[in-house]
Amino acid sequence: MSYSSPFFILGNPRSGTSLFRLMLNNHPEVVVPPECGFAEWLYDEFSGQEMSQKNYERFIVKVFESRKFETWGLEFSDVLGSIKRAAPKNYQDLVCEVYRRYAEKLGKGSALFGDKNNYYIKSVDKLEKIFPGCDKVFIVRDGRDVACSYLELDSKKISSEYKPKLKTSMREIAFEWSRSVDVMLYWVKRGAKYIRYEDLVSDPKQKLSEVCEFLKLDYSEEMLDYYKNNDEPEEFKAWKGKTFEPVAISSVGRYKTDLSTNEIEEFVAVAEGALNRIGYHV
Repeated sequence: MSYSSPFFILGNPRSGTSLFRLMLNNHPEVVVPPECGFAEWLYDEFSGQEMSQKNYERFIVKVFESRKFETWGLEFSDVLGSIKRAAPKNYQDLVCEVYRRYAEKLGKGSALFGDKNNYYIKSVDKLEKIFPGCDKVFIVRDGRDVACSYLELDSKKISSEYKPKLKTSMREIAFEWSRSVDVMLYWVKRGAKYIRYEDLVSDPKQKLSEVCEFLKLDYSEEMLDYYKNNDEPEEFKAWKGKTFEPVAISSVGRYKTDLSTNEIEEFVAVAEGALNRIGYHV
């Protein structure tokens, strides 16, 4: 296979995006590296630059300086050498050469590349500008369960510099989640795909089959064994423990016991419209 554009996994934080990434990454013909947004971060600086040996080196220096890129475990000389041999002619191909080098590390020399980052939900327009017509797959989770996860993570004592900085006010969480739903539905009308977290964990084979069809891939049972090949970086494991276990529905509807009646009412007061649009009972 030969692909010139990655697809993007998009969703509000704590909505199952990491689980979804791992499932797709375990497909024999797909590579979705740990999150690092260098493709979006470096676009403004390099998109209009001449694709020369000098700029290849400048670009790779910036990539290796990018936050979280060290979690990919690549060697500077290997990535730079691959790019020089490929001699990409534009920014998009330059980015894809970095993904390709990661794919080769995993033994997937010819694969469909994916990219996952929660903050991308606020930058979908820019992703479309960088990779026009790129496939976008959103995952959405009941916002009240998302709120539970936000509050739980905030209460954990985690020393990692990468610990997510999330809202703690129920009203702010509801606004943020509702905006994510609005973004998702905007792009779904323009051809993007979305799945619900609850449907993914209750019937993973069906939902993953739908996603594979959308991405023009054959379904692979290997995706269900994601937890056996979990490549989440050590720095992220403190808040992604469930991705090391088989898929389960135990966290669905947790808000009913974890949130107070007042907290639920406060969330619904802000997000009732968004909850209804996605089919979550209020």
